[in-house]
Amino acid sequence: MRFNAETDVVVANMRVFRDVPRNSGTRLPGHWGSRIGDTEQSGPLAMIEHRRDASALHTVRPASPRHSGCRALRLALPLLALALALATETACVVRSADHDPIDAALERYRAAFAAMRPSALPPSTSDPNYILFADVLQHVLSSHVKSADPERLIDTAVAGLGKKRQDDRTASERVLTESAIGAMLASLDPYSGFLDAEHVQDVRDQMHGEFPGLGMVVAPDDGSGLLRVVSANANTPAARAGVRSGDLIARIDDREVKGLSLHEAVMTMRGPSGGGVTLLLLRPGNDVPLLVSVTRTMVRSEPVLHRVESGVAYIRITHFTEQTSRLVHEAFDTMRHQTDRELAGVVLDLRDNPGGLFDQGVRVADAFLGAVEIVSTRSRVSGVQHYSGGTGDDVVRDLPLAVLIDSGTTSAAEVVAGALQDHHRALLFGGRSYGKGSVQTIFQLAGGDGLRLTTARYFRPSGGPVECFGIVPNVAITPAGRPPPPGAWPRTTAAEEMHPDPATCDPDAVAPTPPRTWAMTELCPEVASTPPMSELDRSLDCALAALRTRRLDRALTP
Repeated sequence: MRFNAETDVVVANMRVFRDVPRNSGTRLPGHWGSRIGDTEQSGPLAMIEHRRDASALHTVRPASPRHSGCRALRLALPLLALALALATETACVVRSADHDPIDAALERYRAAFAAMRPSALPPSTSDPNYILFADVLQHVLSSHVKSADPERLIDTAVAGLGKKRQDDRTASERVLTESAIGAMLASLDPYSGFLDAEHVQDVRDQMHGEFPGLGMVVAPDDGSGLLRVVSANANTPAARAGVRSGDLIARIDDREVKGLSLHEAVMTMRGPSGGGVTLLLLRPGNDVPLLVSVTRTMVRSEPVLHRVESGVAYIRITHFTEQTSRLVHEAFDTMRHQTDRELAGVVLDLRDNPGGLFDQGVRVADAFLGAVEIVSTRSRVSGVQHYSGGTGDDVVRDLPLAVLIDSGTTSAAEVVAGALQDHHRALLFGGRSYGKGSVQTIFQLAGGDGLRLTTARYFRPSGGPVECFGIVPNVAITPAGRPPPPGAWPRTTAAEEMHPDPATCDPDAVAPTPPRTWAMTELCPEVASTPPMSELDRSLDCALAALRTRRLDRALTP
């Protein structure tokens, strides 16, 4: 899994719905929103589901009607025999517990929380921390892609409470509550999580492609328990300070990373533009730890890069924001103009793309496919939803298309790659994509906090699942590394494969049909015969050779 250091979210799909029906075969409504890792959404806040009654998201339940009925019975009939009264009371209590297991689970949580308080009293049902926990529990039970047992959820929440109290005897009730919520959500899937109000504000900032940060992507390193730097993009504070891909972050300011959750570590690195953070780095091959100081600045994302490469239009999509589809069209128009419309083909580079706005992924696929089905989602609440292109117009219909993917190709990027492959519009070069095929919704909670919750899984036009299986390329190419953009540090883990933990995969999922494959010697023999060297970009070189010699065109012809 990958996480953006500024957002602390797995680079994967999230979505927020407007009150607009999405019917099978219809075009997506006008988009809103922007990227937060792997986000699918449309709505006024992009990636945040609006609740106008946010202050009343969770109304504490009154006493069960059955309890009230029992009390009324006892008041109305004071002369009943004692035995009858006892029998009535017992029956009411039993029926109430059976009637509402959620209430029973919440009462058990209150009792466990009481043990964490000096007073040993459970929090009142009007306590803000209790309301926050209860609100999250209600969303999980009503909206998560899988049904959950409230008692099991409380078990994990109580375990989270105990662990936090054991680790930090001075933890506030708010911190304890967040720990309980975090443990509960972590038991669901790798992608659900709690977002505090500051994190939600970061989401809003990223809607506009600009936010204060360090400009690097980090992921947990299971072997060391530290944070591994996945990438430190060129011209960002992290890269300028000397942070490299592959570095391990051992300490953030005066706080040891080992023992921190990813969210806690990322929050420690966050702060306003102009502020600084000191990182202690362990670098493979270096015996001495490195201490670097990074000053946060406003990081501006560039979702689309383009150039003409030996008569071929090269378009790299780094992530999917609300501007990505428009920028792809503009990039292609620019290159058409530069070459007087003489192009041999198009390369769409989706490598190391962490996803982003789901509906932008659909729109980009639409630009190359037109009016066909692009993806479908399946959820416990909404059932099956189909997303189709609606333009009927392939902006490069007269040109062959090659797509570059690797294990960093994630979520919305996998939507694009899978649709182009299934409709035989492109050949895919590189390595198997990550395999992030689930959709997250971000719900806004009372007090400005947010909840990121897995609410659906998505499937390719062929019906094949993406979750865990990923997208298999037509031409498998093991990279020897590829040159970084100007100003970036060399990639030290270019050939490293990253995919979901098999334990998180659905054991009953049916594997998609394998695609037709070609060897490098068939489509780019001149590249296949070249010894792999770290300065060569074998996937791109192979795609360019296949396009320029029209081998790719012939391979795509039925």
